[in-house]
Amino acid sequence: MDTLFHGVIGAALCSRPGLAGGRRGPVDRIGRRQWVDWTLWAALFFGLVPDLASLGIHFAADLFTGNGIRWHGIPDFIFVLYNITHSLLGMAIGYGLLVGWKRALWLPALAWPLHVLTDVPTHGDGRFITPLFWPFSEAGFAGWSWWQHPAIFYGGWILAGGLWLLVLILRLTWRSQ
Repeated sequence: MDTLFHGVIGAALCSRPGLAGGRRGPVDRIGRRQWVDWTLWAALFFGLVPDLASLGIHFAADLFTGNGIRWHGIPDFIFVLYNITHSLLGMAIGYGLLVGWKRALWLPALAWPLHVLTDVPTHGDGRFITPLFWPFSEAGFAGWSWWQHPAIFYGGWILAGGLWLLVLILRLTWRSQ
């Protein structure tokens, strides 16, 4: 799916203000409910990381040099970065380093694996197939390219909206005991 979708879904599923916070959601130090906390922004960021750390570099360089965003002429090293950030090994190492560095990141950093697992069925065969087993294998699941199938794109965003609506309903119907 598109990069922004991954951030929104990551925040919905891998943050305390999202569904991971349960019916009550996040609370501050004295027990008051909060609508937003740092895990929301961290999960949003980690949902974007696999694409930002690969294609984002190419697009930023294109914008910086005044070329606009180009999908052609992507350098080979960008595809190596894409393979690293979208493989099980790259995810495991990245997640392990993040959680080892700051244990509190365990929940929001799960948005990274969620991003990759969402890409598996929504990326078709070709340069952007999700290389789950890289560097051991270039093989991947030939899913349905979301950019060629509008129903997948719109369905994903309807799902994202539905998840956030569910969060809102849970928070508004929560009663303290």
